Amino acid sequence: MREQLLRRLAATLTVCAVVGACGGGARSTDPVPYLDDAAFRRAELVTSLWSPDNQYSQLRLAHYATGDSNDWDLLPEWNPAVDVIAASELDAPGGASSTAMSASATPLALPENVTSEDDPALVALGEAAFRRYPVELNGYFRVALASRAAAAQYGLWVDETRGVGGLVRAQMAAGSGAIGVTCSTCHEALLAGTLTPGLPNASLDPGKAMLAGSTVPNPTVAEAIAAWGPGRLDVTTTVGKEPVRIADLRPVRWLTYLQADATVSMRDRTALAIRLETLIITSHGEALRPPRMVTLALAAYVASLADALPAADAAAQASPGGAQLFASQCASCHVPAALTGPPVPLGVVGTDPALGESLVRGTGDYRVPSLHGVGTRGPLLHDGTVPSLDAMFDPARVTPGFSGKLHGTGAVEGHPFGLDLQAADRAALVAYVKAL
Repeated sequence: MREQLLRRLAATLTVCAVVGACGGGARSTDPVPYLDDAAFRRAELVTSLWSPDNQYSQLRLAHYATGDSNDWDLLPEWNPAVDVIAASELDAPGGASSTAMSASATPLALPENVTSEDDPALVALGEAAFRRYPVELNGYFRVALASRAAAAQYGLWVDETRGVGGLVRAQMAAGSGAIGVTCSTCHEALLAGTLTPGLPNASLDPGKAMLAGSTVPNPTVAEAIAAWGPGRLDVTTTVGKEPVRIADLRPVRWLTYLQADATVSMRDRTALAIRLETLIITSHGEALRPPRMVTLALAAYVASLADALPAADAAAQASPGGAQLFASQCASCHVPAALTGPPVPLGVVGTDPALGESLVRGTGDYRVPSLHGVGTRGPLLHDGTVPSLDAMFDPARVTPGFSGKLHGTGAVEGHPFGLDLQAADRAALVAYVKAL
């Protein structure tokens, strides 16, 4: 472990020497330097990459704020006119159109300037972008637009005011539309009958839509995609063999690292904005880039979602004994008040190591998720194989006869913490964690 950390430090310092700055050095005097200070963005990127050697990091180091001909800054900035696909469109013969733009389609209205990363205008733009900016264009969700029943079949929520699963039509150069997914598509779902931004949509089934709505010529890839099931997708590879559960964005404010394998250090708001910016660039095949005002606004809005989560002291009141057990059993990794902490080596947590060993994003570690909101999060672990907190703390979970595994059968190994407690103590601990 020590050698791994030293290797990361050496790699980071090498890049810092080239850039001439890293986090902790001189900071820009601009109140929002991410928007127009390329040297600042470059330094922030370098400092945020937990493992500079993996393919995810290498791609960004080669193209982000480099100042050369490979710089993604040279890509055209894209803020298209969009239509939110309305629920009523599903009732038309043939369902909603995937190409016909309405006269009311508009791009996001960007403020000319903002005074800070918490400027109310920025947060308002972020909320609009969360539901309207096309993070990715894809045609496979066309099959879900045939009717309300089709939308339900593929896990898209339908709301008379908000539309269909966060899907939009984005106007292309020729004037016609293309289906786009927004942050809301994956990261908004019903909770007690209310659409809740940031909550992962555990019903969304992109793999099923891909197989039904498009041709996957490679049977091996098709087999891998078919195994995803609801609430999961492979955002890492092109072969579909590294699926992860859709993330809960509500506790992002408290996270120390982003992505399940801790690829990005969440050192500040800019690190989150860069993560979102580069995600959109790569999701569009490195052919365009979003306005940085939009990605900074998304970061501000996502950080604000934590406001809706319960306070930890309410959980202590719900289960005082569970709070004491949490302090002795869990708090060394899920450190209060953020309820998260530094990444944990794969061998320590013991869960399926495939993602953490990935050549694309692997770091040799898994991040420690913040437990704020975990009681309403849905399936757990990075691969979504545990259906609930009750199952997570069931000693049978790590045995071959476990029948509750999602996305497969048999034991869900690893994360043994708390499994050796007496039944009454486990129940008290689960009651506490559910109330977080």
